[in-house]
Amino acid sequence: MTRAWRRLVRRQGARHAAPVMRAPARQVALRHAERLLCATQGVSSLASRGTGAMRISIPSLAAAALIVAGCGGAPTGAGAGSGGASDGGGGGSGNSDAGSGSGGPATHMLSVEISGTGGASGSMQSTPAGIACRPSCSASFADGTDVVLTATAASGSMFKAWKGTTCSGSTTTCTVHLTGDAQVTAEFQPTTTQDECAGLAPGDPGEPVRLQATDFGNSCDIATSDGSGNVAATITDIFAQPPRDITIVRLFDGSGVSLGRFGYGSGPLFEQLAGFVGTSRPFHSSNSDVFAIDAHGNGIGRDSPGAFLGPAAEDPMGGMVVADSSAQGNHLAAYDGRAHLRWRVALASVGGRITLGVDRLGNTLVVTAQDAAPNFHGQWVDHDGHALPPFTAMADFGTDPFNANLILAPRVGDGLFLEETYPRNGWLLQFDSLAAAALPPPSWLSSRPAGAVHMARGGHAYAFFELPGYRSASPCAQRIEIVAPSGRSCGTAVFPIASASCTTGTINVGYDGTVIQALPLEMQRHNDDGTLTCTWRSWPGFLH
Repeated sequence: MTRAWRRLVRRQGARHAAPVMRAPARQVALRHAERLLCATQGVSSLASRGTGAMRISIPSLAAAALIVAGCGGAPTGAGAGSGGASDGGGGGSGNSDAGSGSGGPATHMLSVEISGTGGASGSMQSTPAGIACRPSCSASFADGTDVVLTATAASGSMFKAWKGTTCSGSTTTCTVHLTGDAQVTAEFQPTTTQDECAGLAPGDPGEPVRLQATDFGNSCDIATSDGSGNVAATITDIFAQPPRDITIVRLFDGSGVSLGRFGYGSGPLFEQLAGFVGTSRPFHSSNSDVFAIDAHGNGIGRDSPGAFLGPAAEDPMGGMVVADSSAQGNHLAAYDGRAHLRWRVALASVGGRITLGVDRLGNTLVVTAQDAAPNFHGQWVDHDGHALPPFTAMADFGTDPFNANLILAPRVGDGLFLEETYPRNGWLLQFDSLAAAALPPPSWLSSRPAGAVHMARGGHAYAFFELPGYRSASPCAQRIEIVAPSGRSCGTAVFPIASASCTTGTINVGYDGTVIQALPLEMQRHNDDGTLTCTWRSWPGFLH
């Protein structure tokens, strides 16, 4: 090799010592007996693999000239050697190698970066070892390895979230199952100095608005509110015969003025930014409908899938998701706020008992338990309807999960909590958004009894309250505790009912933060004509 060529190799090697990600790139492998010369710009990385091969990523073969010389030895200069393609060293693990010249196992490159705002910083470590750096580095692992990444904040900083599709959520650990090259970014933010309960703590609820309606029914049930503070309160008539409806919805504005009435079969009702959506199974029917109504009870959308609809869940992004089972397997469908079908996808599970939850990013987790099986499985479907691979959510439930009452509740930000309300009572797991693994619940949550939880303060806090049927001592009252995302209690609001003891009815928090309380059944009026006069109390926008 001439001196001119040696100088060119040294210049090009120094120029391309740090990896530059460009895509798409063509891979050209050269064996050790060969020399590589980058005659023009456009080379994105250069690595020597020990006993393997050197690999070059080139955006276009036409943009570079490759000269192979058989004069032995490796190229000199900063671009040669095992660390040439790794931003943090890495001992020869610069690029993914689908198989070396010696027939070794496939390996993949995991690259990590640390980002921060306002001067925040942190570090990252992996198990198994290989990643230990700030602000960026990479390492290679065998195909199929589960790499657990742990983000640690520096002094004056706190971990904010994982960014990208490989890892997501706000917990400090993430498991990456490597089947190809992957890139992960951990984001940090400055430690807040202000009181995290500022703007979250509840005050005195004050005097409520009285809502009252008379209809055929057996119980005065749950009520909720839309984004404008309009209230939908339900009365259930479990003995209804056609043409009577099983569920009657009475609608009110924020001041308690009656706006309308809507009746349907059995099924849940969910608040929306404007109006309400739900599913309806008519009396003695195997088919179900999806419907949407406005604040006056007028139908604004309906879909009849022609199948039995299973559980449904509200989508915080708007609309809802509904599961269905048939001989062809389980499916998940998404509807917008006017009951228009957005998408429908097949699930990996067949039959079983399904529990649904949608996180604040609009991603749906489907948990399925099979009869007499000790475990249950999960599968994520993102907001656009892309189904991810299934995974084991819990290997040993301890009892039969098929008969358990499980609830998936959204976390602040993203992800979901899983609780069991029957036959046991407690918080079981948490799931980062789109992550194919479950995590233990945070300690502040696992110490709480299972109960109802709803978003409050515009999605920045939790509202915890008891499930209906709680036996309240004298004086009878219901309570809602506001909890910050860290688990710190920011205070409890008390909603009195009576001076004597009672068995409570439902209490709920609506879309706009309105609190609606149904009086206990013994305080509702049963009329001689078989009708029931129901009374609810509301505190408009109290937890907005």
